[in-house]
Amino acid sequence: MLHSRRRIAQFRNAVTYLMISLQSRLQRKEMRPEDATAIMESLMRECVDLRQGDMAHLLFRAAIRFRKYGVTITFPFVRYLYESYKRESAKELMRSMAEELKAHDEMKVMAVLAYQFSGQREESVALWESIPKEKITTNDYCAVLEGMGMTGYFKDVVDFAKRVIEDVIAKRKDDIDLNAMVSHAAIASRGSNAALYSVVRLAKDYELTLSDPAVGALVRSRLQESSVTSMAEVYRVEATLCAELNRVSLGMAGDSAVIAKASELMARSHETGDDVMLEKVQHLRRMVEDAIANETMDDLDPLFASSLLRGLGVLGRFEEMRKAFDLLDKAGVVKDHKLYDEMLRWYAHAYNLRDVVALKEEMTRKEVYHTTQTYLNVFRVLGRYYPRLVEKYLTEMRGRGMQVDGSMYPTLVRVFHALGDHAKVEELFREAKQKAAKGATYNMSPALIVQMLRCYPKDIVRSDAIVQDAEQYGLLANEAVQAEVLNHYAMNDRTDAMQAFMARLPHKTANVYCVLLRNATQHRDRTQFNAVLREMEAKQVPLTERLFSVIVTSLAYFQDIEGVRDYVHRAQTSNQIHTPLFFADMASAFERLGDVDAVDQCWADLLKSKMTLTMPVYNRFLDVYMTLNNMAKVQEILDTMMKLVPPNPVTATTVVDMLGKMGRLTEMEAILDEMSKSTNAVPTLVTYHQAMNAYAKCGDVAKMETVREKLKLEGFHENAVTYNILFEGYGRAKRFEHLLELVEERKERGIPMEEFGYVVLLNTYARARMPTEAEALVDEMVSGSNVVLSSRLLATVASTFSQIGNVEQMQRYISLLLSHPECRQRDVESVYSIYARLRDTVKLQELLDTVKLPKSAFIYNACVSAFARAGEHAKVAFLLAEMERQGFALSRNTSIILSSLLLKAGKLELAQTVLKWKGLTTADVESDSIADASGAATSSSSAHGGTSARLSSDVDEEVNAEAMDLLVRDMEDHMFGNAREDESDDSMCR
Repeated sequence: MLHSRRRIAQFRNAVTYLMISLQSRLQRKEMRPEDATAIMESLMRECVDLRQGDMAHLLFRAAIRFRKYGVTITFPFVRYLYESYKRESAKELMRSMAEELKAHDEMKVMAVLAYQFSGQREESVALWESIPKEKITTNDYCAVLEGMGMTGYFKDVVDFAKRVIEDVIAKRKDDIDLNAMVSHAAIASRGSNAALYSVVRLAKDYELTLSDPAVGALVRSRLQESSVTSMAEVYRVEATLCAELNRVSLGMAGDSAVIAKASELMARSHETGDDVMLEKVQHLRRMVEDAIANETMDDLDPLFASSLLRGLGVLGRFEEMRKAFDLLDKAGVVKDHKLYDEMLRWYAHAYNLRDVVALKEEMTRKEVYHTTQTYLNVFRVLGRYYPRLVEKYLTEMRGRGMQVDGSMYPTLVRVFHALGDHAKVEELFREAKQKAAKGATYNMSPALIVQMLRCYPKDIVRSDAIVQDAEQYGLLANEAVQAEVLNHYAMNDRTDAMQAFMARLPHKTANVYCVLLRNATQHRDRTQFNAVLREMEAKQVPLTERLFSVIVTSLAYFQDIEGVRDYVHRAQTSNQIHTPLFFADMASAFERLGDVDAVDQCWADLLKSKMTLTMPVYNRFLDVYMTLNNMAKVQEILDTMMKLVPPNPVTATTVVDMLGKMGRLTEMEAILDEMSKSTNAVPTLVTYHQAMNAYAKCGDVAKMETVREKLKLEGFHENAVTYNILFEGYGRAKRFEHLLELVEERKERGIPMEEFGYVVLLNTYARARMPTEAEALVDEMVSGSNVVLSSRLLATVASTFSQIGNVEQMQRYISLLLSHPECRQRDVESVYSIYARLRDTVKLQELLDTVKLPKSAFIYNACVSAFARAGEHAKVAFLLAEMERQGFALSRNTSIILSSLLLKAGKLELAQTVLKWKGLTTADVESDSIADASGAATSSSSAHGGTSARLSSDVDEEVNAEAMDLLVRDMEDHMFGNAREDESDDSMCR
């Protein structure tokens, strides 16, 4: 399609010049009429492709005039004329053309075709009957059949083909090629499965042979059946057709159809290719290369080129795909956007960001026409990584006069939600609803409803309105929408709404079970979790990759290491694992269970699988190894990520976050400066928060405030996360007077205090031993706010009261915590830490004797240290034996404490045995003892301040660091969450 007046004028002038030149050469007999016919057919096709209908009409008129020079008008002339008219809805012109042609005996067949294309069936039939049968050729029969197929009269194709076969056989017409005729009938009837099957039966009954293109049409028809949903079924159809048609193979056209269908299935199911698929693609490539070498590419079906690119793309052979594309381009096959769109599709499918951007720029540079499919492929891969680039391309698309396609809305809604532009989100949603109200209901898609619900996770009123919109357009029948609605109800603890909605469902899908399992896990209800699992087993619900991920992650939360290993084994031995996110889920589960070797194995298995790693996967493994304090592995993953993924807001923000956590602030500042100068990787609000968080942890309020000013200059709005980080920074710097000013400033700006804000302030007051401020804050939180006393918050309050010496309130909040219905294991561990800090071994023993409370490696280590300090060696021995039985290991800190006490008791051999267990020496014990003495000398004494040990200090720091990481990660999830958007849901936040 031409989009330049200059180019249109050049094309039309060139066609006019060619016609004048052809007429001159034909007059002087310097050109054969057959060559002139071929040139004019080619020009007609170009006119159709470039939508120059009037020029096609002029060419047809010229062909009629050139008949006196021997030029013959064939079926392609009429077909191209019809196609050019069809675009302009000019059937009346076709009818007048038929009236003109039928006056000439040799043109009556062309007139029949013109009548067909103009919709005049009766006139067409009558004129056909008037033509003497002895003058009709094979090409005439084929042309009439193709005309019937193009106009949608498939039943007439079957009846016509049957009559012709019977007539030819009865009259023994040897000059009619029935094989060619029935092959054309098969191709013409491909729009109707029933008609196509009838033609195939005719061929079998009369022992006729179908051509390769006809076989290709038959293969495509069979593969479109709903029962063909896997690679095995594709190969079954192929084998069945080979046996049915008595062929060794289905030919090039058939293989092309198989490759196209298999590619679609592999793209949807993430199945890996096999040797059979690879062999077919390589055979197709050799055929295309031979055609290019022999300059016969025009004789091949255009679908072969797209099937070749599709096969190489789905197999992940992108270098070969690019080489094939360049070869096709050099041969002149790449004439428009179609093959570019095919390339973009597979680059986007593999999240190959670099090549998507490069190919898009190449299309712009070469002035290749962009369709909505072009922009859709670009948006899909850039949406999660280049939100501002998507914004730019959307403006470019609208500038070209193109409307947003229905399939674009979900991606665009996600992008503008990530950019914080909720006005644009609502504008896009209204636009989709308006289009749907006018009849284009496909604009209101299930994916759009899912994205809209994710934009308003805590806004109950807005989400209920979105659910009503979904019901109005019948989208609640979609499984993904059902699961997202239930997930929304679960996140907001709307149990009654959940039950009412589930009562409306005809049956529970795998997605629904995912939500139910996650909900039970989030509420720490193992009984309910097991009940859902039993229900799934009873109903024989097949375990998908998403279900495996949810089950493994949930069992890790319940500290069921055997259950995790069992389901990981079942997943790995199934054929359901197709995406890299499952490996990230496994790694997170094993990290929670403390199995470091299994985490390393997950990373190794992922690399071995050759799957394409996406940004969410990199981020998950980085988080896991940061938690494990394995900086070497963090650096290795960062290096891999920066090598394979071009700079974008998410990769750069991840690097800023990791460098900040690793204490490499100079490098972090350099990355932040580079981002500020970039156009594609502009810092986001999350980026600034990560940088502020890094400075907050080391108490550098000057640099933290500098980043804060940059944040405001860039137009970002400060929110609860911003103030929580400021609280942490000024608390670490012991600038308590400014901390109180920040609290008042936050209230004045109407940013309410929430759970994480109270956690940060309480930890700050506890570290600073500020009882008055801490008690006042707890009173405000309990009586003057709407904050729910969660398990985390109760644990923080109890820990704060323990550190400021208010034992009575500490005991009260510990009781509330342990009786909380959603008490987290981490918070139970904090209770053990409190009593270990206070050296209250009686309370520790009471907790150990409480059966319903969880027992983890952390708990046993805390108790071993506390009992060892108290000299209760029998209990230490019992706990060590219990740890060995459950497979728990001593931590480095506990090993040093225990061996230090053993050394003081004169038990040198036993002390060395404990140290060797952790790979330590007596020098570690001595240095640790010096550190403890130094710490005790410099610590401020209060009610319990002088009794702090290394264990308690480490625990406090871990809790504080975790609280701040959760604050920033919560914002990051809000901006860039839903990594499994079309594949699976995010695993639960820690």
